[in-house]
Amino acid sequence: MIKAIIFDYGGVFTPTARFKDFCTDYISKRHNINPDKLHEVLIENWSKAKVSEIKSELFWEKVADFCNIDKDYLRKTLINYLGFRTEMLILAKKLKKKYKLGLLSNHIEDWLEEIIENHKLDQVFDVIVTSYGSKIAKPDIRIFKEIVEKLKIKPEECIYIDDFDTNIPPAKELGMKTILFKDFEQFKKELSDYGVDLE
Repeated sequence: MIKAIIFDYGGVFTPTARFKDFCTDYISKRHNINPDKLHEVLIENWSKAKVSEIKSELFWEKVADFCNIDKDYLRKTLINYLGFRTEMLILAKKLKKKYKLGLLSNHIEDWLEEIIENHKLDQVFDVIVTSYGSKIAKPDIRIFKEIVEKLKIKPEECIYIDDFDTNIPPAKELGMKTILFKDFEQFKKELSDYGVDLE
C-alpha cells in the first residue's frame, strides 16, 4: 500500500533541469561565451554548492565572473529559464490529502529556499531533504534513507519520482517503487498504475 510520494525538484517541478541547454541556447548566444566552457564552470561550482562545500552566493559570483555579467542578472535569468510547473504543484496539493509527501532535491540553498518560500512548499511537503542541508547528494543512498526515516514509513510504501535515471537505482535498492519522469501525462499515468488516487 502506497503511503508516501517523494518528488525530485529540478526537471519534475521545473520544465527542464538541463544546464547544458541554458548554456547553449541562452547565455552563450547573447554574450558570446563558449557554451562548453561555461557548462564546465557551472557544473564545477554547482557540484560544490549543492553539498555546501561553497556558499550558494559564491556559485553565482564565480559563474557570473566567468561570463563577465552581473550575478543578479545571471541568477534571475537562470531561475526563470528553468521555470516552474504550476500543474505539478496543483497535483501535489491534491495528493497531500491522502498521502505523505516528500521533496528530495540536489540543489543550492539560496535558490531552492526562495522557491520553497515563494510557492509555500513547506506547507505542501511533510518532509524536505536537500543536498545542501544533508551535505550528501543523490545518487548516494544515504540521502534516500534519510528522507524515508523522516517520513516515518517503509521504503516499499513509497513512490520516488526523478527525471535523472542515475537517481532511480538507489531508490529501487531500498525497495521504493519508482517513476522516471518524462512528461506530466506519463507521470500521472504511472502514478495511477501504482494505484495512486489522483483526485
